Amino acid sequence: MFEHLPVYLIAIAALFCWLVAGVFFAFSDFVMRSLNKLPPEQAIPAMQNINSVVYRSVFLTSLFALMAASVLFIGYGAFWRGAGSGLLVAAGLLYLGTVVGVSAIGNIPLNNRLAKANPTSPHAVDIWRDYFARWSAWNHLRTVGATVTAFLMTLASIEMV
Repeated sequence: MFEHLPVYLIAIAALFCWLVAGVFFAFSDFVMRSLNKLPPEQAIPAMQNINSVVYRSVFLTSLFALMAASVLFIGYGAFWRGAGSGLLVAAGLLYLGTVVGVSAIGNIPLNNRLAKANPTSPHAVDIWRDYFARWSAWNHLRTVGATVTAFLMTLASIEMV
């Protein structure tokens, strides 16, 4: 059983990565577009609420756990030259770049700025339009990155069996 432990761990990571990709996909597909149909004085507090809840969620825990797993996968894949090792390195690098990196330079700073926004200010329309356009674009990139990462992890776990 323990000889297959890496395969099980990679398969579990792949599952969580698929779930993360699904959340990103939901935001890209319909959540943000639904919020954008609301007036800014309703959309801004709704997104502020979503952001405050997500920072204390299983979703965020999964993001951080997958970040740690990605670092381990890169190391494991780089030093272990077996089946799936290249896929693990690629998956780890892709996750760190497109999910962690994009979140850090794109979505999180936009969330922090929106957290300070006054939904009843005269600039609320401009604040929301800018946030919606930029946040959504960054999120599309995270969606693709997380999906491809999950696929690579899945392939790596299959190749290792």
